[in-house]
Amino acid sequence: MSAKNFLILLVATVLGIVAAAAAVVTRPGDAVYANLGDPVVPGLIDNLNDVDTVRIESHEGGVLTFKRNAKDAGDWGIANRDMYPAKASQVNALALRVAELTYLAPKTATPELFPRLDLGDPDVVGSKAISLRFNDKGGRPMVDMVIGKARSSLEGSAAGGTYFRIPGKDQAWLAKGSIEIGKLISEWIETDIFDIQTKRIRRVEIHHADGEKISIFKEQQGDLDFVLNGVPDGKKVKSRFSVNGIASAIDDYKIMDVALREKHPVDPATATRVVYETFDGLTVTALIDLPEGDLKGPTAEYWVSLDIAGGEGTAEADGLRARTNPWVFRISDYRYDSIAKRMKDLVEDAAGS
Repeated sequence: MSAKNFLILLVATVLGIVAAAAAVVTRPGDAVYANLGDPVVPGLIDNLNDVDTVRIESHEGGVLTFKRNAKDAGDWGIANRDMYPAKASQVNALALRVAELTYLAPKTATPELFPRLDLGDPDVVGSKAISLRFNDKGGRPMVDMVIGKARSSLEGSAAGGTYFRIPGKDQAWLAKGSIEIGKLISEWIETDIFDIQTKRIRRVEIHHADGEKISIFKEQQGDLDFVLNGVPDGKKVKSRFSVNGIASAIDDYKIMDVALREKHPVDPATATRVVYETFDGLTVTALIDLPEGDLKGPTAEYWVSLDIAGGEGTAEADGLRARTNPWVFRISDYRYDSIAKRMKDLVEDAAGS
């Protein structure tokens, strides 16, 4: 072997040894890999009925705490909303998905890199991380983890994956199993209040706090269109669809948040009052509290109290009363605009008609 060839072989051998050594140094320890395939929360699958509280914290949605109903363990309430009912099936499904998570692969052990996987501090502005905790009835922790990005699929499997870490530990993980956690209260409650078909509506009145009144009606239930009362001289209805839309807006009370009436009273003197009357004797009165200052945007808070009259003894009316009487509901600014029309929204100049 020539000296030149020997030197090349020697360099290649040294480089191979260095690479192998580097791999050993940078490879996570055996203790990390020993977890692969194991449940992330051992024993949870057998103790799901012991989960009493579920706490979700994120920068976007703040803190949401769900608690089992003491009278019916199958129901869940939102503890920081005075136990307003949460979607029980959704809370139970979250607990099950957490129980089914298994360790798949270790990821970064550098805390400074956690935000890349949405695993940073959930309290930090702009953070997408979610803190998730389960406690049992005695307050003992059953789950404490930070949930990050989701993967829709994993290599060689149609199953999804979830990045997570355990607080206080400098190791991020990819788990097998999908967890998508709603951060906003509107994702955990029934947002539709009414199931009243427009064809049942006989009359709608909108009373604005400044004295303006809008009224529409039908003479017969089979009438195709509503009639707008009080069209000013020299004006005509822009569109029958805009007038009919006042009645169909009863479906636009999609709620974003809830509070007890005593904690967020609505003043009738300053509220917009909308009254819906049906042909079969049901009357729904909505008092909508307008926000102070800016009336538009995500921070504008329109709160609605709902009162149901008529239909006593029917499942529909009594059910509506049970769901709405203790509460006020927050709706968005664009929901309010679709509900509380003014005359200028409905008419135009009659010239040329």
